[in-house]
Amino acid sequence: MDSLLVFNIYLFYGLVFFTIGCVIAFRNLRLSQLAIASALPALAAFGFIHAFHEWSELYIQLMGPYTPMLWYSEMKILRVLKLWFSFLALGWFAWKMLVITGIARKPWALASLAVAQGVFVLHLIASYPLMPLDAYLRLAATLIRWIFGLGASAVAGMAMIYYARQQYQQRRLAGHYFGYCGLALIAYGMAAGLLSSHWGLWVPLLRTLCAFAILVTLYQALKIFDKEREAQIEAQQRQLFRGEKMRAMGELASGIAHEIKTPLSYATLGMDMLEKQLPEPGDHQRQLSRIRKGLDRATYIAQEVLHFAHPSDRPFQPVKVDDVIHSTLELMGHQLKTFTVHRNLSPELKVVGNPVKLEEVLINLIGNAIDASTDDRQLEIHAEAHGDKAVIRIRDHGSGIPEAEQSASLRPFHTTKPNGTGLGLAISQQIVQQHHGELTLHNWVHGLCVTLTLPRSL
Repeated sequence: MDSLLVFNIYLFYGLVFFTIGCVIAFRNLRLSQLAIASALPALAAFGFIHAFHEWSELYIQLMGPYTPMLWYSEMKILRVLKLWFSFLALGWFAWKMLVITGIARKPWALASLAVAQGVFVLHLIASYPLMPLDAYLRLAATLIRWIFGLGASAVAGMAMIYYARQQYQQRRLAGHYFGYCGLALIAYGMAAGLLSSHWGLWVPLLRTLCAFAILVTLYQALKIFDKEREAQIEAQQRQLFRGEKMRAMGELASGIAHEIKTPLSYATLGMDMLEKQLPEPGDHQRQLSRIRKGLDRATYIAQEVLHFAHPSDRPFQPVKVDDVIHSTLELMGHQLKTFTVHRNLSPELKVVGNPVKLEEVLINLIGNAIDASTDDRQLEIHAEAHGDKAVIRIRDHGSGIPEAEQSASLRPFHTTKPNGTGLGLAISQQIVQQHHGELTLHNWVHGLCVTLTLPRSL
């Protein structure tokens, strides 16, 4: 009866971890923008390796009495190595979660990891010549369960709880299940690290229940990827519809702009010839100067319309936000000579995109901020990671935009400037949407804040 119960417990125990690996491995995470997608393969590896470990433990328990004494020591060494490799995968997942949540950037995180590894290695080295093999292997197994079992589970669990909090702040449905999964991981770590299977069958049974809790909560948490995929499909459909509409408008606008540029070129050429033939100075020269300004203005608007109608299709690449902002500020240095620019930038923050087009967006937005900040000549630029998003905020010290006009400001040809084309914000929004991001406007205490939200690159 005991043998049958042991068989069923270990069989189900390994099956639960194998299912954890399958739940992750059979889900397409390549297109996900969620940061945790890069860490889940490590958890899947832990599930598969730990399932193999538990099933092999079942085999050893059943076949132990029939094992030749010649292989007895090798079998014990193998059991310790299997246990260590399985928990190493869990430690890999824990470290990936620390990187995703930003905790790994804190100095104490890497120091704690180094201390734990150092204690493990030094204790094993120091104990080897002082203990018989059986006692030494028992010590190694205990340290592995404490440091890699309990330690990695606790760290991974707390990181998942912190990640769930970030998802909750972003109002992501099913994000709270990551927190429940983190609690289940901590419970499993305590059962696997602090309790010994020699105390009775209730210990592997308790571990099995904790593993089952990990499986159930993880399965519910991973539904967030299904919802994300549905949202991506809906966004692609909307973008396709908007793209067809914009393509038709773009072709019309492009044709009109192209047709307008030809007579404008003839008119400008005629102006040049007429100015050379007329004497200077005189009222006619002032009138011609006004006509030239009008022609130059019309040519500029036609060029902007052509630019809006034919966006760039250069491939995207990982881009450091810090570099793009610094490059933009250098290009606009002559306009910012009299301004105080306050910068708060995350140096390692990256997005996936076209650096030239992102620079164009920043030039438009900073140029608008310069025009708005006529009295208090200050600008503020902030860039930070917010979960799996990169958030860039550009704040001016102007009069802001009334809330009723903020949505209209993003439409083509809507402008509040005397000499504006009304295409700067429209082009910027188009570029940001091509980067699968969002551009929003809102007033703050000193003026207008423009927020760019872009998918983050790890």
